[in-house]
Amino acid sequence: MKPKSIALVVASFLTGILTSKKLHKQDLPDPDNPLFFVGSWNYRTNSSNRIHTVEIRPNFDLLIDKHPVKVKVESWDKYSITFLDNYGYHIRIRANEERPVSIYDETENETYPILFSNYKITKNP
Repeated sequence: MKPKSIALVVASFLTGILTSKKLHKQDLPDPDNPLFFVGSWNYRTNSSNRIHTVEIRPNFDLLIDKHPVKVKVESWDKYSITFLDNYGYHIRIRANEERPVSIYDETENETYPILFSNYKITKNP
């Protein structure tokens, strides 16, 4: 192999590594942005032991078990977003630096840990 070809292969390899690290950093959600909370999250209720799904859409629509809940964003910061439903109850999602970690439901006065994303949802009885 010619020295020019070797240099081109090495340069391509290094560019690929640097670009992939840069893209990976960009893929991490920014906790200072309220869109950090967008996604689907599973939690298990204490009383019925059922698994529920809460979904926050990019326009901040909130769905629980695929049912829309009329809410407005009352507040948000780096570690939480608080919704106020049309009955005056709060739903608060708390997060760490990486992802949402718990859901507080004021109607039940309960906080539920968010299950890991690889948790398999089974059909509710």
